[in-house]
Amino acid sequence: MKKIFFLSLLMIFSFNVFAQEEALRLIAENPDRAANNMHSYEFNPIEDTPAPKGFKPFYISHYGRHGSRYEQNSTFARTAQQGFAFLDRMGLLTQEGKDLYEMVNAVVDAHKGMEGSLTPRGAREHKTLAARMFQRFPDAFKNKDRYEVDSFSSTNFRCIVSMCNFTNSLKDKFPKGDFTFTSTERYMSYINPSLNIRRPTDPPAAPRMPSGASFSGSRSAAPVVPPFRAASGTPGYDFTRFLTPLFTDLDQALKVLGNPESFVRAIFTTGSYCQDVDFLGIDIFRKYFTPEELVYFWASGNDSIYRMWAGSVEQGDVIRYAIIPLMNDFIEKADAAIQPGSHRVADLRFGHDTSILPLFALMGVDDPQHRNFPYREAHNNGWYAFFQVPMATNCQMIFYKNKKDEVLTKVLYNEKEVTFEGIQPVSGPYYKWEDLRAYFKGLCDKAAKPWVSRRVF
Repeated sequence: MKKIFFLSLLMIFSFNVFAQEEALRLIAENPDRAANNMHSYEFNPIEDTPAPKGFKPFYISHYGRHGSRYEQNSTFARTAQQGFAFLDRMGLLTQEGKDLYEMVNAVVDAHKGMEGSLTPRGAREHKTLAARMFQRFPDAFKNKDRYEVDSFSSTNFRCIVSMCNFTNSLKDKFPKGDFTFTSTERYMSYINPSLNIRRPTDPPAAPRMPSGASFSGSRSAAPVVPPFRAASGTPGYDFTRFLTPLFTDLDQALKVLGNPESFVRAIFTTGSYCQDVDFLGIDIFRKYFTPEELVYFWASGNDSIYRMWAGSVEQGDVIRYAIIPLMNDFIEKADAAIQPGSHRVADLRFGHDTSILPLFALMGVDDPQHRNFPYREAHNNGWYAFFQVPMATNCQMIFYKNKKDEVLTKVLYNEKEVTFEGIQPVSGPYYKWEDLRAYFKGLCDKAAKPWVSRRVF
């Protein structure tokens, strides 16, 4: 028994080490991924599994998160701006430090008056998503009896603009389509179900990195001129490598900064938005951060997202229960679309990460291996927010029919085919709609049951 226990611990440790190395490899491959759910949409060529013989697509049901956006306020870099400004007045910035200060200011300036709105990159994401949908499932749009496209959006402006870009692109490919648009509070009950529930208040712990957690520089804080104040406490990471090129005298700069973690984190946060405002041509991540430093900041944010909106052990029951209205809307609209005489070719919904990730959690596919684990373990278990819920995350249910009017369905997560545990497909990712419908209904029933007795954080 002891041997089995030891082997189990060894396997868990080995997997965690592999997962940490894999996260480092993925972020080194594309540093933008460190931005978690602010990461812009990634698309790689996809090859569809052929549908069973005689089946052709006739209806698509879709939910898409808004595309890349500006941050919802322009104060995200305040700590960095204040620190840079004070150190600049003291003559402590090197040319590299001045260049970074200028980059931070440029990203902040781009946000002013645009807070929370869709960026040009976000518009492109939805245009290309719609174009790929049409190119991938052309038969759905060739049926002369199906031409209605119904679109519903969150009342948030970035979602409405995402809807406009998506549908305009689809209209270019499908000119005979009859498009309708709706964005009202009435439909927010399923477009963005209320998830205003109490959450655990303790923040995820930052991972201990191989490079150590000590800081070799001085942490004493000299008096400074308001409004800037030196941060107190001990840094969780050794930022010497990051800071040294920025300052002519690191020790003197640290007397102003105190614990530099909040200063560096504000720069990291600014860097995460560079990809969303790519028209600036600024890239802070690649120029200033190492992959190890990016992973340090990425990991705690990654775990926090898993806790808040995915199927974590702590919060998964609440999340799955809260998103039932959206799942029911998919079911009800699909039931109506498959009826004889329906002219519907697509139902399109546009909303938020706070709905699309819970929907996948309810389906049980928010984790690639269909697992649930404590939220602090997300980054050690291969759960990566940059893949699971980037900008423009989408769910597409593609419905197929044969001449006998038998209906099959496959589900796409960010345009990739997924399969479900506990339900037998006809082949590959294709399921009988009545089986998949019953499976989804069962998930809703199961999600509702723990709510009565479950203690909410």
